[in-house]
Amino acid sequence: TAKGYPPREPREPETEMILSSASILLVGQTCVTDIRETPTFTIGQPSVARMSRQSPASPAEKAFLAVPSAESARASLKHITSRPHVAGTPGDHAMAEFVRDTIRAAGIPAEIDPHRVLLSYPLNRSLDLVDEEGKVLLRAPLSEDILPDDPTSDTWWRNHTFNAYSPSGEVTAPVVYANYGFPEDFDALQASGVSVEGAIVLMRYGKCFRGLKARNAEARGAVAALIYSDPAEDGFGQGSVYPEGPWRPPSSVQRGSIQFISLCPGDPSRAYLPAGASEELCGYTQSELIPTIPVLPLSYADAAPLLRSLGGPEAPAPFRGALNLTYRLGPSAGGVRARLAVRNRFEKGPVWNVIATLRGTLPEAEDQPILLGNHRDAWVYGAADPNSGTSQMLEVAKGLGALLKRGWRPRRSIVLCSWSGEEYGLLGSTAWWEKHADSPLLRRAAAYLNVDTGVSGTRFHASGTPSLGRVLAEALGAVPEPDGSGRSLAEAHWSEGQLMTLGSGSDYTAAIDHLGMP
Repeated sequence: TAKGYPPREPREPETEMILSSASILLVGQTCVTDIRETPTFTIGQPSVARMSRQSPASPAEKAFLAVPSAESARASLKHITSRPHVAGTPGDHAMAEFVRDTIRAAGIPAEIDPHRVLLSYPLNRSLDLVDEEGKVLLRAPLSEDILPDDPTSDTWWRNHTFNAYSPSGEVTAPVVYANYGFPEDFDALQASGVSVEGAIVLMRYGKCFRGLKARNAEARGAVAALIYSDPAEDGFGQGSVYPEGPWRPPSSVQRGSIQFISLCPGDPSRAYLPAGASEELCGYTQSELIPTIPVLPLSYADAAPLLRSLGGPEAPAPFRGALNLTYRLGPSAGGVRARLAVRNRFEKGPVWNVIATLRGTLPEAEDQPILLGNHRDAWVYGAADPNSGTSQMLEVAKGLGALLKRGWRPRRSIVLCSWSGEEYGLLGSTAWWEKHADSPLLRRAAAYLNVDTGVSGTRFHASGTPSLGRVLAEALGAVPEPDGSGRSLAEAHWSEGQLMTLGSGSDYTAAIDHLGMP
């Protein structure tokens, strides 16, 4: 147990869950990424078939399920994605107000819950290839293309791609290529006689969290890190690129935080708590939770010239991506070096959760609340991640509101949580979990359901604690597959009952890892 978190009370076995037939709206289509292998708990086909058999729906269940609609969810999603809403910006606050007001309109009390945290924003950056005299041979555009048929592609943020919590800095050094940035990838470089010390390390996205890539490069003596999206992972190596298909186009850049979240999630400064609280809670200081070297994300269009400039040994097969070039380990050939300049602004300011509480009829001493959450902030518009999930959660609020109008009340309290600051490192949710860790609400909570990305494709995935497998099976059994076949989602997508285990990376982290909540 981390320092500062009280031991949890033992939880009594649960025999029923409020809203089990509707919880699929919140579980959604959650996809786990950035891991090499995901351990999976398999319930098995006979058990799923048994668990997903449905008894006739109660009048309250029928009334609830009649409310959510694709059209309503689409309208919410269109509004939320109408402007960028990076955490801590005016757009983020405006969307917090929209979520609050939508939930209030359904008849559920909702409030904005601000927390002061450490944030970072881009000012400017540049990346050049230079010769031995410093003459510029090539300047990377570092800009995402404007697409004529997509007005959302023309935004200030397309020219300000960045990795959150990267320090500012300017370095000129040879480039080496370290594949995914695993420790064993750096070991392979060393075995090939390629030194990382004093170099700029180029790595590709995928397989492990980007913050670990930066941390591994820093530990091996790199002076800077560049992380690019190879088309083998999510570009033309997978299929047609946007706008002709769903995959990443050449100039697209994956933003993201490089906080060392696996050490401790949440605001690395704990600005909302007294000084020194970060070390007391996590065992780490702020300086130990973010990199000391500048880090910049790249498109594969900008990464290709860097890869072509490399000399040294040819990269082994596991290091090769889908670009039409010879992947080499480096360092840069012919005296060519990269000159990287990163300038980011760090500031402490608010992020805005929205918390809506529907009190149950049980006395507080017996109440075992259900919490349903989804983050709202995005690196730009966030249509899939996270607001396909936010629009689902708002449909749940509308369904609950319809029941309230009929005089219905839940036995357990239900809490709807719209988090901000997730993309930076689970800032808003972790602050809330920490501040309320000793409250009766969280000490007796039965479960937390988290969505993040609700919809991003046609295949269903879910992760969770095995104790909630039955709840998921029941929910999937109650929702029809939309292809008109008459099958349930359980039959169509979850017949084996594969429930992936949870690690970190979304707003459930502090709930399960520190509060012991299923």
